[in-house]
Amino acid sequence: RSHWNVIGLWTWNVLIFMAVAISLWFLLQFIFSSVSLSMALHVVYLGLITAIRVTTLIIISSIIWVPLGVLIGLSPRASQIVQPIAQFLAAFPANLLFPLVVIMIVKYQLNVDIWVSPLMILGTQWYILFNVVAGTMALPKNLRQAVGTLNVTGWLWWKRFILPGIFPYYITGAITAAGGAWNISIIAEAVSWGKTHLYATGLGAYISQVTDLGHFPEVALGITVMSLYVLVINRLLWKPLYNLAEKRFQIR
Repeated sequence: RSHWNVIGLWTWNVLIFMAVAISLWFLLQFIFSSVSLSMALHVVYLGLITAIRVTTLIIISSIIWVPLGVLIGLSPRASQIVQPIAQFLAAFPANLLFPLVVIMIVKYQLNVDIWVSPLMILGTQWYILFNVVAGTMALPKNLRQAVGTLNVTGWLWWKRFILPGIFPYYITGAITAAGGAWNISIIAEAVSWGKTHLYATGLGAYISQVTDLGHFPEVALGITVMSLYVLVINRLLWKPLYNLAEKRFQIR
């Protein structure tokens, strides 16, 4: 029975591999029927720009919301007040602010690449806050009391107690926020109001433009490149960090 299970597993894996390989072949045929190699490399470059933008926004959001989330999580009353407000802001549609951003950029001649970036993180940054607050509240009370008894304060308090304690929760929030920022980049890097259209340099703007033009091979190229970026970043960055959080910083 075990022998047949192994054969069945191998057969299933081979079928999956063949299906993926055939699908990938047809996808590449479809894309490169009207897209040159130089254009494909340019789209990869645009993906790098968006990746840098997403990373920068996650870092800025973390610098802001990790300290505030810890302070909120340490106060049950503050948590009851802030969390409903944060949930409302997380559900608020960011595209309602697009006209204001367009007007501001045009009126003050601001850099499009910089000033459309906050729109990418506007709705997803709250996942970092939610998870940091949840992680802080989940810290055992007896552990908090022990740290207080030992008079651990300042940077040592953050380094040895808070940051390791909330790290698994923070990683979950950061992964979710980053994934959301990639998705929103398609509309946030290309904002419009009336006859005014502003495009930032990035993969999201590229996908938006070729979608409007109806160039479906280019749309497929953009989506494929974005998916590959997200997959590679998850494998090389987020998965190792998540495994580290599970193994070393999980309080049981």
